[in-house]
Amino acid sequence: MKIGVLGPRGTYSEMAASSAFKAKGEIVTYPMIFDVVEAVARRKVNAGVIPVESMREGSVVEALDALAWSKVKVKAEIVMPIRHALLGVKGAKIEGITQVLSHPQALAQCRDFLKKSLSKAELIEMPSTAKAAEQVSKLNQPNVAVIGPKALAKIYGLKVLLDDIKTGERNITRFLQIAEEDSKRTGHDKTSIVFTTRADRPGILYEILGEFASREINLTKVESRPSKKALGDYLFFVDFEGHREDRKVREALREIQKNTAMLRIIGSYPRKF
Repeated sequence: MKIGVLGPRGTYSEMAASSAFKAKGEIVTYPMIFDVVEAVARRKVNAGVIPVESMREGSVVEALDALAWSKVKVKAEIVMPIRHALLGVKGAKIEGITQVLSHPQALAQCRDFLKKSLSKAELIEMPSTAKAAEQVSKLNQPNVAVIGPKALAKIYGLKVLLDDIKTGERNITRFLQIAEEDSKRTGHDKTSIVFTTRADRPGILYEILGEFASREINLTKVESRPSKKALGDYLFFVDFEGHREDRKVREALREIQKNTAMLRIIGSYPRKF
């Protein structure tokens, strides 16, 4: 079994995949989240694990954009605590750091630390925390550091300058396991959908979401993203409790379809929170 994750080696996505699959598959790394989703869609891998939401910084928009138009399904969700560390090469010291590389989410999740301890450092966004660690290792400059998992130090020959630098007491990220098919009904499920409205008129979103309320289906997330097809045209992502095979959910989706130009069930899967 092959499992695609955001790479290179050592990302939080790889850690989430290892936790979910218990070392029962071969990890295949890809440079972008889009690439992981495409690899699953083209059957290059059997499954993929991608980050979708951070407790501190909200949705990973690349993941939403990738899932919107792909035929892959969400099979499971993985909820994992995140602990960031500041890493550098041999000889590096915190007071000498002038550049910090990491994924945008990791930089945002550590903004308090960065503002307090490295306020003058240049922040450089990278496709993943592991890619940042790989780059810092290659540069081998004591003034450049990376924010990411502590485990990256061993993989890329770095040293831990400071551990646990997150903002706030807790930092949790939600990952999605994607595959060709979603999961069977368990009785404790969640469903993710994406849609565009059929017309742009007052109250249409209220009418659509009202189909859930009238059936006492609890919405756990509602978010919009540009469709990238026209200015002012939006995709709406909705997560709600229940499985697509539940009677009330089937009824709601049938009614919603009347007011949508596009409605896609991204997947039904066991609910973790």
